[in-house]
This record gives sequence, structure tokens and C-alpha cells, in this order.
Amino acid sequence: MINVRFDERTVMLLNELSDITKTSISVIVRGMVYRSIEELIDKSGNWKLPNENNEERKSQ
Repeated sequence: MINVRFDERTVMLLNELSDITKTSISVIVRGMVYRSIEELIDKSGNWKLPNENNEERKSQ
């Protein structure tokens, strides 16, 4: 389990989405996090983001 804090606007939007979809906020947030992570990794499971070991990042 992990606790996360949201600003008032985000909480309001999550509550509205929860009401519209008849789904708990927890399920919505887990789905959004999963989807976001999937967009950041390639088909091999490697991060698409440059890191400190990446030559492109070292030259910046």
C-alpha cells in the first residue's frame, strides 16, 4: 500500500470521474499509474527515458 497526496482540484476531478464511472478512486488511480508506466517503457521492459548512463544525457 502507498499513500499519495493530491491537490483539491485533482481530488475533485477524481471524485467526479469516480461518480461517472461508478468505480472507486483507488481503481481509477491504479489504472492511470499503470497506463502511464506502460507508456514509459518499451516492449522489452526498458525505460524509454534517458538516464545518467545514457550517452545522450551525459552530453547535455
